[in-house]
Amino acid sequence: MSRSGSAGFSSRGTRGAARYAARRAPLLPMLGVLSACISQPRPTEPAVIPAALSVPPGYSLVWRDEFDEGPQPDPAKWAYDEHRNRQGWYNDELQYYGRRARNIRIDAGMLVIEAHAERLNRADYRDWGGQSFTSGRLVSRGRARWREGYFEIRARLPCVAGTWPAAWLLPEYESSRWEGGEIDIFEHVGADPGKVHHSLQTATRNFRIGNHPTATSMVPDACTAFHTYQLLWTGSMIVMGVDGRIGFAMRRERLDRWFDRPMYLILNLAIGGHWGGPVDAGRLPASMQIDYVRVYGK
Repeated sequence: MSRSGSAGFSSRGTRGAARYAARRAPLLPMLGVLSACISQPRPTEPAVIPAALSVPPGYSLVWRDEFDEGPQPDPAKWAYDEHRNRQGWYNDELQYYGRRARNIRIDAGMLVIEAHAERLNRADYRDWGGQSFTSGRLVSRGRARWREGYFEIRARLPCVAGTWPAAWLLPEYESSRWEGGEIDIFEHVGADPGKVHHSLQTATRNFRIGNHPTATSMVPDACTAFHTYQLLWTGSMIVMGVDGRIGFAMRRERLDRWFDRPMYLILNLAIGGHWGGPVDAGRLPASMQIDYVRVYGK
């Protein structure tokens, strides 16, 4: 954050300021060149939207989790995110995110994130915030991050009212909300089964303002069959879809800022909230099952 005023020279005096300027003068041309290099955006490839989503030519597998070994997610690849359990989660969500096998486990070659209607005991769970539901949230933060790439997540989603499963990306470092953006590969609201949402969020274009780029893919059997949810993120475009069918495409020039920071992946099953809506607690437990996560890069 910049501040107004003449900080620096006032304490040096006039002669000190002159000596400082004299020492700095020979460096000015070099600093100008360096500044120009830093400020220039890096070259990007042409934004040619593909006809279908698949691993692009020249890309190879750089990271994966097939969830073939258990009983818990690999700690070298995933961390449990519990940081808002005591205070309550964002968007007025109603869940407590646990690390118990009841909520997150590897089962028959699948990652299972499962929500339950239950209240906990603070004597056993000191970060419990009084929630009436439990679920799970995994992040690759501190383990894996990417700046661009092609992502595939093969999953089966829950259709119980009040469930809100998602796979999305956030910057590993940022100083204010959505400064580095958010990429929502898929979100699904159980009360509206089969409608899969793909969205982008930035500081100037987000759901709170009501102007964020978003689109849907209709997947009628999203809750009974596995589908592959995909993201192609390059320096010039972001394309998302399901099973090769494109549901969302955005070119770089259509946004006032781009997604150029390293991001980590989040897999979670939220409950309730301003979008998840009223919960059909009698139909819980409900789970999101993920067969694999694969990331390809150049």
